[in-house]
Amino acid sequence: MISRIMTHLFGMNIDEVLDSQAAREILGSLSLRIGNRILQIVVSIMVARLLPLNEFGLFSIVISAVMVFQAFSTFGTPQFVQREIAIATSQQLWDRIKSLMRWSSLIVTLVCIAILLALYVWECLGGLMLPENKNAFAVGFLIIPTMAFLQLWQAQLRGYGSIIAGQISETLVKPGLFILFVFVAISTTNFPRSAIFVLVLQLIATIFSLGLVVYLKYLKMGFLKVCKVERASHLNWLWSSSRFALLSGLAILNNQIGILMVGAISGKADAGVFTVAVKGANLLVVALTAANIALAPRMAKFYNEQCYDKLQKMITRGYRAVALVTLPVFLLFVFAGKIFLSIFGPAFVIAWPALVILSFGQYLFILAGPMGTMLSMAGHERITALGMAISVLVTIGTGFLLIPLMGINGAAFATVLGMMFWNVLLAYLCYKRLGIWTPVLGISRVKGSLRSQ
Repeated sequence: MISRIMTHLFGMNIDEVLDSQAAREILGSLSLRIGNRILQIVVSIMVARLLPLNEFGLFSIVISAVMVFQAFSTFGTPQFVQREIAIATSQQLWDRIKSLMRWSSLIVTLVCIAILLALYVWECLGGLMLPENKNAFAVGFLIIPTMAFLQLWQAQLRGYGSIIAGQISETLVKPGLFILFVFVAISTTNFPRSAIFVLVLQLIATIFSLGLVVYLKYLKMGFLKVCKVERASHLNWLWSSSRFALLSGLAILNNQIGILMVGAISGKADAGVFTVAVKGANLLVVALTAANIALAPRMAKFYNEQCYDKLQKMITRGYRAVALVTLPVFLLFVFAGKIFLSIFGPAFVIAWPALVILSFGQYLFILAGPMGTMLSMAGHERITALGMAISVLVTIGTGFLLIPLMGINGAAFATVLGMMFWNVLLAYLCYKRLGIWTPVLGISRVKGSLRSQ
């Protein structure tokens, strides 16, 4: 019976799923992402219980700001390089891969230097941070370059086909080391209950994780040292990656803008409470993220090779499975979200309505499928960035109206409204431009007459 249900939903029986390399890569990525979310929840619980609520709010605001700046610091190179290396690998263009790796590392170095200098000048001119928060932001901003190179070099590994090696440092090693460092600090010293100390431990864990990525790159791609560097149009690469930079920056901003707005309007304590609701709702996209990471190189490869039927089948089967796997988590938060929030402490239970609202938004996002990833892997990242920009504007506009009236629940409504605009617009454009139907419900066919060549 299970085999018949799977065949009806996904067009594959159990044996075919087990024999599928794409399915194995999704399962491997999903296992890493589940492990990562478990570790992230442990980290959040530890930090929420160790720090006073105001310090936890400050820590959350600093991390949100760091994530926004870090998204722009890579200048879109992880997404661009992953796509281009996947295409070059399928064509065995080793010189181009080496050139892409060198060029992207140089771009990230220059952009990180520029961002840190700009932040330093901004701070010297007075900045906008309260004096008591400046040291915490100063430590947090040191995380920006380490995270930028961590994400870039992992993307290079994934583009080459090392899907698991291109995730393990960020998903398991970094949060695992952070937990270990916190336990060591608690057991050997008088633990300073401050956001600054926790941010220092976060920075050290990120540096160790970066070292592991360097080692994995040497193991998997060390043979490229003997290859020549291809002469390429770096300006064209820069232009393409800049669109990914806008896209990734807007994606992170859209995810973090609610926390930043709550902190600015309602204060650090409310920002800390809302952060826990956001982290909980983000658990719903674990399977979606795993599928995107595992299948993005294949999307680029199949689209470049014009294997449109195979591409449509992969998307339909893969993301229906994602929606099915995520459904129990969604129902858990809707009906038992208070139990989940109480793990962080009694002060966080009031975030349950916001958690339910955000969970509805995230599940609708899952049902829309990989519309943004598909457009980007097909070379239409500008359209994806446009949709994301509209989403951010909707979130900001409605947030300024709703947060003063409804607090963190208003921030949750604003976030969901922005996501809904993005989902509908990009799903439509993906079908119209590429002929690929990404939503997990409804038709699933290739519309060849509308496909862009």
